[in-house]
Amino acid sequence: MSSGSIVRCLLLLCVVLCATDGEASPTYRRSKPPKMGMFWTVIQNVSGPPVPPSASILSAASTALYRPKLIIDRASLSKVAGGTVAKNDQFPHLVSIILLFADGSDTLCGGSILADRFILTAAHCLYGMQEATIVPGQSVIQIPFPPDIVTVAIKPADTILHPGYDPVDILNDIALIRLPQPLTFSARVQPIRLPSWTNSYVDLTGYDSIVSGWGAQSNDDYAELVDEMRLDLRFATNTIVPNAVCHRVYGSIIRDQQICVAGEGGRNPCQGDSGGPLTVKFDGQRLTQVGIVSYGSVLGCENGVPGVYTRVSSYVEWIVYHTGIVT
Repeated sequence: MSSGSIVRCLLLLCVVLCATDGEASPTYRRSKPPKMGMFWTVIQNVSGPPVPPSASILSAASTALYRPKLIIDRASLSKVAGGTVAKNDQFPHLVSIILLFADGSDTLCGGSILADRFILTAAHCLYGMQEATIVPGQSVIQIPFPPDIVTVAIKPADTILHPGYDPVDILNDIALIRLPQPLTFSARVQPIRLPSWTNSYVDLTGYDSIVSGWGAQSNDDYAELVDEMRLDLRFATNTIVPNAVCHRVYGSIIRDQQICVAGEGGRNPCQGDSGGPLTVKFDGQRLTQVGIVSYGSVLGCENGVPGVYTRVSSYVEWIVYHTGIVT
């Protein structure tokens, strides 16, 4: 494998048999998930087109699954790199997703509420998971969960991954979760606005964007988690830049269906922020979700390298088809 290829050694190869039958019902989970970790898919800084997968790397159609590198965070307070602590009801569309995989590992992702029965997130978060726990309406995630926190358990049967998702090039990195029962909306639980048909293909270059999540502060946050911890929701702002900027960093894997955001000031999503929303304001209106946290550079989320997001506007028709939401 050449040095200019995607660092597929960061992707742990594991065989997972996913359950696909039966309906999941909401449950309450109040104990600390064992061995909970946080991941954010990382790709090597490349100067040219990626080398085709070798025979030792299985295709997306294989029964074996690619897993992002598992990151264990030692910080008692995890956060978006370079981020600011969010207010209690500042991001009511945001949910945390704790996922369990067949190897016994737990990982943390973010997601956004589209409607009372649908969550939008990244496909790489759900790919191969055995079960997951959705936590809505919380700016602080405490482990173990307090007794008054409502959580919803889901199974693979409740997930819809984009059929074109490519876990090697991280393309079409978008997925939906169909909740087994509707959420109850409140000041802290609200749906996010999707791009309308009229602004689906607006050039976003130069827009100020916001990313939010409970992820780690840096790539150096490695250690065992303790039995009790607190994850504060944080957010960071940065400018959307032309995809050509990310093309110079990551090579030809950058496509029109992605958004490139500057990492100026080390303000970036990090491990644990995958699947979370990238939002902007169109014409002074309320926040609109334009992206989904997908991947970044192995140079580190705090080192100023731009991050890559799935462009939501490229998938509006797919989202509407599966959810019935009118944008």
